[in-house]
Amino acid sequence: MFVHHFETRARRAISAVAAFCVVSLAACGASSDEARRAAALASDTTTLDSGAVRQPIPPGIDPAMVEWRSDGVLIASRDSLVKTPGYVVDSIFPPEEALRRFQTEAGGVPVASLADGEPSVDALVRRYWRTLVRGDSLGLSPIVLNKAEFAYLYFPESDEPGNGMQPHVSWLLLSNNGGRGLARALERARGADSMVVGTVCSRDARLLGQNRFHGPCGIVRRGKTVTDTLWLTSHIIERNGTFKLMSFSNEL
Repeated sequence: MFVHHFETRARRAISAVAAFCVVSLAACGASSDEARRAAALASDTTTLDSGAVRQPIPPGIDPAMVEWRSDGVLIASRDSLVKTPGYVVDSIFPPEEALRRFQTEAGGVPVASLADGEPSVDALVRRYWRTLVRGDSLGLSPIVLNKAEFAYLYFPESDEPGNGMQPHVSWLLLSNNGGRGLARALERARGADSMVVGTVCSRDARLLGQNRFHGPCGIVRRGKTVTDTLWLTSHIIERNGTFKLMSFSNEL
């Protein structure tokens, strides 16, 4: 009798705790669970059904606000109404107004062409590698897409607005991925003693508007015992015969 009475009270206590969890998730450790799930999602590079690898979510991006395309590229969630904290992108703004505001932030002066680029993929990739080997951080800035070029030449003609992406978020993703990629590229270039014998891109170019995109692209180098390829950049943008890095992101 006593045992039965005790078990009954224990079951009631467990039910009460469960009910409390439903009402107050924080009291049952749901916040820590959510944080762990968010952290796991942010570092997830699972291969998709298409064979593509998921682009990791940069720090500062709410995982609930993004999703992956079939090629693994990270984009804003189609049903997201709240954007990244710290970036005021009011959902009541139509795409045209969001772009106008971003262009204003980028200087407000339209640009008509890519500046300080190279006339070919080969020339650009070789220049990038030479600059990396020298460790010349100032020399890197001219060969990568700047904010004004992104705002006026890339984003309006890309497929990102149609996917629900806001220019502010897209620029942040591009910049964050580029920072990590540049660190890897500088590490691989440090003390390099091999000879560059060519450059290569692994996929056919893709045309969007007046922009053509190449990549991933890299250098073919010959060492004392082996010849290999370093995939230095994920994407190169070409416009009217001028080539620049989209960002410093890569597959190293």
